[in-house]
Amino acid sequence: MHWRAMVEADIARVADLAEVVHLDYPENPAVFAACFRLYPAGCHVLVHENGRLGGYLVSHPGRFDTPPVLDVPLIALPEPADCYFLHDLALGAETRGRGLANQAVALVVEEARRGGFPAIALIAVGDAHGFWERQGFSLMGDGLLDPSKGYGPEARALIRAL
Repeated sequence: MHWRAMVEADIARVADLAEVVHLDYPENPAVFAACFRLYPAGCHVLVHENGRLGGYLVSHPGRFDTPPVLDVPLIALPEPADCYFLHDLALGAETRGRGLANQAVALVVEEARRGGFPAIALIAVGDAHGFWERQGFSLMGDGLLDPSKGYGPEARALIRAL
């Protein structure tokens, strides 16, 4: 298995995997298409040797004070961006526990540094908080989010300085 740059033809498969992995946080395929259109350098897929999709990564420039609303396609990247935003990282069940998520985070760090961003921000949902802490992320401020963003009551805003 390896990470490679996402291509437009991957978007439908990414959306299909998202439906399986993120049952409580569904996103319309248009969300992935918009992220890819606006910032393809931040979009990657994890593929098995047989070409089957095993995971995906979507990231882009963002703003600390305005994380994207769940399931709403981005119309434009924020200007000026003040952070690099890790929008979504998902792995199929069969790919977990192999260090592949660590590889994805390394891709995000590399792209954020290439863009000159001082930090990476993300919204941690579900039971992922521990994983993100092990990746060097910590609560941003009090970590609380506007409930209208749709991430759920357990979601927290996290940051990793570069």
